[in-house]
Amino acid sequence: MALSSDDARVAAVKPFPEERYVDAKLVRDAAAGDAAALGFVWDRYSKLVRGVLVGVLGPDNAVDDLVQEAFLAFHRSAGRIRDGSALRSYLIGVAVRLGALEIRRRKVRRWVGLTPTGVLPDVPIAPPDTEGREALSALYRTLDRLSGRRRLVFTLRHVQGLELREIASAVKISESTAHRELRRSEQQVAAIARGEPALARYLELPGFARRST
Repeated sequence: MALSSDDARVAAVKPFPEERYVDAKLVRDAAAGDAAALGFVWDRYSKLVRGVLVGVLGPDNAVDDLVQEAFLAFHRSAGRIRDGSALRSYLIGVAVRLGALEIRRRKVRRWVGLTPTGVLPDVPIAPPDTEGREALSALYRTLDRLSGRRRLVFTLRHVQGLELREIASAVKISESTAHRELRRSEQQVAAIARGEPALARYLELPGFARRST
């Protein structure tokens, strides 16, 4: 049976996702000082925040501290969040900013010859020579050669699997700019990977190859 024009308009309206209603209430409750709400936010999004930070920085001891810092930032600013239903995007953005700040700190430390902890470098210890570890090391050597923004866009898309809209929101750029930076980062990574045999074979994935052409 065909729908009337009024029924068709109603059917075309997508329901507001329930999880966004829940997020909005959690933000309101957290802003009011409800510790249980903070716990629910942690349970719902700590894995996501950790994943974003690992994507940006790689496996690193700093990630645990940065995850904690991200949720402390939420706790301090919950009362200033205008759209609580966008909590997921807010936390992704916090994680991205913390990751970007850590990358900048590391560059400064390398310039002055210090380790990430700020002490004089120890004698390096070679990790186990496994294929996966070498590929991961090669990936982050490659990402170190990208600009900060391109590195973020690339890792959010290809490591964390975020949609372009979420990436644009997290990095504070337009979707068209995010799309352009993604294409350029893919091309740059593909070019650099030619000199990284351990990494090149992992970039033969059909989806990535199509986006890199």
